[in-house]
Amino acid sequence: MTTETTKPSRTSETPVLISGAGPVGTLAAIMLTRLGIPCRLIERELEVSPMSKALSLHARTLEIMDQTGLIDRFLAQGHPLSIFNVYFNGVHSVFPGLANSISHYNYALFQEQAKTTAILNGELEAHGGKVDRGWELMDTKVIEDQASGQTWVETIIRRALDGSNIRSTESKVLGEIELDAEQAGKKYEIEVVRSQYLIAADGGKSVVRHKLSIPFPGRTLENNIILFDGDIETDLELGDITVINGKNNQTMNIFPLSTGNVRIMVDASHLDRTKRPTNEDLEKIAQATADPYKFKIKGSSWLTFYRVNERQAASYSYKNRIFLAGDAAHVHSPAGGQGMNLGLQDAYNLTWKLALVLNKLSTPKILETYGEERIPVARDVINMSSRMFATGFSQKLYHRIIRKSVTTFASFLLRFIAVPAATVSMLSIRYNENAINQPHKTQRKPAEEYQVGQRAHDGPLLRVLPGGQTSQETVRLHQLIHGPGTFHILVFTSDMLRTTASTSKQADHQGIAFTTESQLRKNLEYYLREWASKWAYGAVHFSTSSQTELTERQTKSKRPMFNVHVISALAETISGPDFKDPSKIRADSLANKEPGKGRLYFDHLRIVHERYGVPVKTGSGAIVVIRPDSHVGYRVLGTNESAWMDVDQYLKSIFDACP
Repeated sequence: MTTETTKPSRTSETPVLISGAGPVGTLAAIMLTRLGIPCRLIERELEVSPMSKALSLHARTLEIMDQTGLIDRFLAQGHPLSIFNVYFNGVHSVFPGLANSISHYNYALFQEQAKTTAILNGELEAHGGKVDRGWELMDTKVIEDQASGQTWVETIIRRALDGSNIRSTESKVLGEIELDAEQAGKKYEIEVVRSQYLIAADGGKSVVRHKLSIPFPGRTLENNIILFDGDIETDLELGDITVINGKNNQTMNIFPLSTGNVRIMVDASHLDRTKRPTNEDLEKIAQATADPYKFKIKGSSWLTFYRVNERQAASYSYKNRIFLAGDAAHVHSPAGGQGMNLGLQDAYNLTWKLALVLNKLSTPKILETYGEERIPVARDVINMSSRMFATGFSQKLYHRIIRKSVTTFASFLLRFIAVPAATVSMLSIRYNENAINQPHKTQRKPAEEYQVGQRAHDGPLLRVLPGGQTSQETVRLHQLIHGPGTFHILVFTSDMLRTTASTSKQADHQGIAFTTESQLRKNLEYYLREWASKWAYGAVHFSTSSQTELTERQTKSKRPMFNVHVISALAETISGPDFKDPSKIRADSLANKEPGKGRLYFDHLRIVHERYGVPVKTGSGAIVVIRPDSHVGYRVLGTNESAWMDVDQYLKSIFDACP
């Protein structure tokens, strides 16, 4: 019997179509909506799944949620991962959770994916968006109309007229990537959607990736992992993460859930993967692994096999119109809890670039940087996750010997957890030089940690008040770089503002001229006016039947494109918020500025200057451009007229399509 369908009932248009309303697709919709880009978010499932594949948000993702104004909702729902309980070779040890020293969020947040999805759905609805449920993407292609010279995406979607699009033949094994067979006898409503761009956030089985024949090379591991959510009875001490390596040389991970139940992952490669696992299957393996501790299963809400795939799409884009994000672009083992975090960061990287193109502020060439930047990041994550998973779960002789030979908690932790701890937080992600990460053409490159492409560092600041006093409240730099689609210009003055008698004839040891408070104020005011008059977000419309895609540009956008923050310091370290000596630093013309318009802040501990590689003592300062996704795009030493002209040229190289 063949599948029954109806003919297309209508054709619709939208600037951006997003397929898949998991956390990745929903964040993409939120960012585009905030930037004034109409988009349509479709999802095959009629309801949000209560099951949660992902359980943690890492520090870099928390920074992103901070910069998008969502962090309070996440912190209210989750809790910092603080305790590892480790049972190894009969020895019980406790280890504090993942920590880092370079982020305000020096922990991973333990929170089920279902809660993350609910928060993001609420935010999307608050901005007038919604998830269009029940629609399944069936086919997509890029149309290149020779007569008009236009290019767009044409996508066929369908919705079951009775019931859902879920097929009875679908595999229940988590991690399978094959496409499912058609459901016989179903009737569907068919729609054709025309869009400028398509974001495929439709998971590891991505229909988009299959229809476009984008290779998905990699491997499927032989491990047959049982994934269990349910209620257990045990005398094990459970922390946020409990890792057990038993006398049987099996590794079992246990994660307490907010419901009071637990998540268990354990290797069951000896079981027949063609049959569904049972509670009895799991209890037998778990008891043997936990021995001599007691372990009994009282009930389950989710019990399935999990197949680990380590794969990455050969390309993240198709004809620069269709983009893969999240699991559609990369899949890997759950070790390290990287998957959802990696996908959310995909969306954060892509959406601001799409907004520039749709607003005619940049050419589509900027979209090529999405794959250039995200493919190497995912490759590193896949490799790291693979090493972690093999150390804990592989039954190869080499890994069994490693686990058996580990006799102390410290050495086990070194091999299983601490080795990748520097990267598991995802704070070390750095993008290579490209069209939007440009090194200075003539100045010497700084040390690696200060170069373009690096994540924007955080640090404490004090606001400078008129008269040279400072505020009593510390503000973090990351609190200043909020705003979707906004470029943040950090102006480091070093100690040049210590008096108002500085002269531009002075120069530092590299011959870079100093500048005065007056000259600095004039430059930042001039360029802010110039940039705002030439480049601003507007209202985007899309029609394949019209050449007009951009309405009258708004010169005063609610979404500022450029914010400038001036950061001063002193050669002498002055701690505490009680600094009140106007002879040391006084720049009332900057202290009175509005936020983002050149307001002056005091780097009282010199930490921010240090983290951006800007000398403080008799330094000429520097200007650092932070991209909308909070990576360094450009930097130049000095804050004089020449430095501002260099920044202007950098911005012009990005906004080269502005009419």
